[in-house]
Amino acid sequence: MKFLLLLLCVVSAQVLATEVYISRDADGNVTFSDKPGANAQRHEVRELPSIPAVRIPDSAPQPAKVNEPSFSYTSLSIITPVDGQQLPIGQAGNVDVSGVLSPGLRESDSLLLIRNGTVMRQGRQTSFQLQNLERGEHTLQMVVRDPAGKTLISSNAVTIFVQRASVLRRAP
Repeated sequence: MKFLLLLLCVVSAQVLATEVYISRDADGNVTFSDKPGANAQRHEVRELPSIPAVRIPDSAPQPAKVNEPSFSYTSLSIITPVDGQQLPIGQAGNVDVSGVLSPGLRESDSLLLIRNGTVMRQGRQTSFQLQNLERGEHTLQMVVRDPAGKTLISSNAVTIFVQRASVLRRAP
């Protein structure tokens, strides 16, 4: 059985092999043919050299991570209200707090407004509105924190005084 298979392979290789002949016409043009003609020469066809196929990995290799340059905020300050400002009775304890941050807030960080040690507002903007503050002294500060809750920069502390009518005050 093995001999028969080997013989079949040899015969099929001979059948598949084609003889090629080269001849030139009167104008000198080269003609290739599988039939010999006048002044035709037999041409030996050799196997072309080949290079094995390169396997491309399923996913492209990730580029090496380049260390990001260290980032730090250079300044954060509250510009309104000013330190020591008094809010008159007619404002009902409402105040707009605005700050300036340089450079701008990174996407991953957040800005917090703290009043008397308690976080009042959190967001991505540098302006906040506080409403209906009770009468008395209030200390305001802005803070930038990273996602882990680490404070990256703090503003100056600003103290304001809210004046409101006393509930104990009675008409004469």
